[in-house]
Amino acid sequence: MAHLLKYSGTHVQKVGHKNRKGIKMSTLIAVPCMDTLPVDFVQSLIFMHKGENPGVYLKPNSLVYDSRNLLSLYAIEHGFDQVLWLDSDMVFEPDILLKLQAHDLEMVTGLYVKRYQPTEPVIYKTINIPKVNKRTGTLEKNIKAYTEYPQKKLFRVAGCGFGCVLTKTSLLKKVWDNFGPAFNPLPWAGEDISFCYRVKQLGLPIFCDSSVSCGHIGKKIFTEQDLQRGEENGED
Repeated sequence: MAHLLKYSGTHVQKVGHKNRKGIKMSTLIAVPCMDTLPVDFVQSLIFMHKGENPGVYLKPNSLVYDSRNLLSLYAIEHGFDQVLWLDSDMVFEPDILLKLQAHDLEMVTGLYVKRYQPTEPVIYKTINIPKVNKRTGTLEKNIKAYTEYPQKKLFRVAGCGFGCVLTKTSLLKKVWDNFGPAFNPLPWAGEDISFCYRVKQLGLPIFCDSSVSCGHIGKKIFTEQDLQRGEENGED
């Protein structure tokens, strides 16, 4: 039987799966969100784990980084082994957790793309502090999307968005211990890139499994196939 926890009126359940060594892992499914959720996202949650009813901690907050900080602290304080981070504008296959967990890595993301055209994958080949343009004196963004990525494979990335990421709780604790609030945004990046940059500073790897493909809900649901369509049509 699952062990049930209640916290701030939110029903949280420890979801157990075994890692590759046969050790049972408890998982917190963490969803920063607003007050309403898209139907497509809710349907993905309903069918997650092939029909099981996994516990989900929904943390409504207009400040996404604050939600992620609170959710990560909750996972640490309540002894969860890992956290599956899902954004509320994602759609995904029922076995997303099983596939990501099978790698037994500290941090691994699925693949999804931005929700506009021309789109690009939300994985990054480089994440560095912005450079100063010597001619203009302005800061230039130094973050490059990983556009030519390996297909249907596991590979290393410099960083990723947090729409569908599995992290070990031990990694979250390392970031908190070394940098303070894990998801506080740096002046030049959002909360997700800022977390990845801190992981990079610790010398720890981040991976992407491009066989785990998710949809990104916008005016339509954007998927990996839109990468090619944008190139062909030049849509914006």
